[in-house]
Amino acid sequence: MGICIVIFSVIIPTFNSSSTIQRALESVLKQSFKDFEIIIVDDGSSDNSKEIIYQTLSKETVSFKYIYQKNAGAAAARNNAVKNSIGTYLAFLDSDDEWHEDKLKIQYFYIQKLNAEFISTKYTFKDFNNSKDVKIRKYKFDDFLLSNRTSTPCTVITRNLFDKVNGFNFEQRYSEDYHLWLKASYYEPLYIIVEPILVRLYKYAYGESGLSSHLWAMEKGELSNYKFCYDSKYIGIVKYFFIIMYSLSKFIFRVVHSIINKFLKLK
Repeated sequence: MGICIVIFSVIIPTFNSSSTIQRALESVLKQSFKDFEIIIVDDGSSDNSKEIIYQTLSKETVSFKYIYQKNAGAAAARNNAVKNSIGTYLAFLDSDDEWHEDKLKIQYFYIQKLNAEFISTKYTFKDFNNSKDVKIRKYKFDDFLLSNRTSTPCTVITRNLFDKVNGFNFEQRYSEDYHLWLKASYYEPLYIIVEPILVRLYKYAYGESGLSSHLWAMEKGELSNYKFCYDSKYIGIVKYFFIIMYSLSKFIFRVVHSIINKFLKLK
């Protein structure tokens, strides 16, 4: 008997997320587009995440896998989940975020319409806006050099493209998602659904606490991504120099902004 292929594999890494994983899973279960499987890789949790996952999913008809691994980081967990999945498209979700109920439906429609291998959506930290107007922008590799244009829970990528660029860099703990998007955008453009907003995040990329949230570690991850692009001959020495300077200037701005925010909170 052959393997039954599904359209989407929903890839969810989790680590001690017992307080949020049910919300994330329920947002997947509520999807209006139903042709998906759920692959959860537990990256060494010590809480009761596993029990909550089974309580949430076992009563449903959805196909799912729960895989436990020793702690190796989110990138390794996502790669492991992909390895154990069968979907044509990989849709990533973090265990503390949630999707709009029409996320997969809308993304699949435009995947087909645009023949896209790499598609994303904007996100919000507030309630979904439920806009009926659809707006899409196209970003290429040079656009990604200036800034990470997407967030992991927003992004869908074909299995073929994911495999072509060798997935996430499991040795990288910071900015590893940006590393993958740079590699993917070198071969295929990213289409971003600007409206409606289809993902709600519950934490900021650089953290609300500024310096204590590893700003420098994030910056080092970004700089290593640019070095990879240079070493891989995606960019030349001149572009490499200017993008490093630009990245460092953004880092300095973040540090100053963080210091000012902390000072204002003390007043």
